[in-house]
Amino acid sequence: MTAFWCQPGTHLGATREATVSCFPAFSPTVSAFLAPILGMEFVLGLVGNSLALFIFCFHTRPWTSNTVFLVSLVVADFLLIINLPLRVDYYFLQEHWRFGATTCKLNLFMLSTNRSASVVFLTAVALNRYLKVVRPHHVLSRASVWAAARVAGGLWAGILLLNGHLLLAAYTDHSCLSYRLGVKSSASLRWHQALFMLEFFLPLALILFAIVNIRLTIWRRSLGGQAGPRRAMCLLAAVVAVYIICFLPSVVFGMASMVAFRLHACHALDLCTQLFHSSLAITYLNSVLDPVLYCFSSPNFLRQVRALLGLSQGWQGPAIDESSYQPSAQRREASREAQAAEKLQAEVSLEGPLE
Repeated sequence: MTAFWCQPGTHLGATREATVSCFPAFSPTVSAFLAPILGMEFVLGLVGNSLALFIFCFHTRPWTSNTVFLVSLVVADFLLIINLPLRVDYYFLQEHWRFGATTCKLNLFMLSTNRSASVVFLTAVALNRYLKVVRPHHVLSRASVWAAARVAGGLWAGILLLNGHLLLAAYTDHSCLSYRLGVKSSASLRWHQALFMLEFFLPLALILFAIVNIRLTIWRRSLGGQAGPRRAMCLLAAVVAVYIICFLPSVVFGMASMVAFRLHACHALDLCTQLFHSSLAITYLNSVLDPVLYCFSSPNFLRQVRALLGLSQGWQGPAIDESSYQPSAQRREASREAQAAEKLQAEVSLEGPLE
């Protein structure tokens, strides 16, 4: 995500062209704030996501559909992380881009792709938990890992297509911004602004839908004593927290900037664009907070993190599967069958040959 920008000498209407113009909301203070903050987020995000990818690839067996979506989220975070040094340099030089137009296009494309992929796969994690708890016998709830991988691949293809317009945009000056209030409107710019709003409000509605239905299901089926449903609620609460903290500020200040521009309120526009610009630090924070989210997703992941950090002994057990979301009666039946099998095995071992 990049900043809104307003070009000087903007024409605002036939009767006001000569008297009203909005100037770029450039602030050395904002740039001085963003450069070190983004540098710190680069370091923390690189460490956290590298650790997460290592655990998912080498210490998580077997994979589940949820693991596929979480790994996709890690990949999305790396798209942001590898581009943050360029943004740090950009703000360190007081918003002067020195790497050329092609690199600028790739940088903005990958930053926007990170935002889209983050909200899409956070939503996928929420809906996956919704199916496991609310509709455990649905065919989608029992989808294999390969089926989930195909879904993730389709989502990635859609995300890349939705943001492909940034690779075709023209950047002729030394700024590298995807939002340019005040320049001549284009289909690409209008689509980028619409996508910016849509990819926040639609996924948020789906996540809240999942949370409400999971909570109602836990209450109706008396699943409150089970670890699986409780963990699902904790995970979705963490998803909402990350989602709101990281993306809401930029949406609020971005909308405020567009409203101020439409109303020709240049002073308000200057303030809102600076606030929007500053909120980028919070938006990019998602790459730091996502590894914390994985700890809510699986006890196994948290154990492996503690083990790799030398805080406890590692445990390589199976990933939590769908059985932890079964209704109480089914779980009691499964437990009785397991106990009967263990008892039978013990009897057989006692009745073995005596020679």
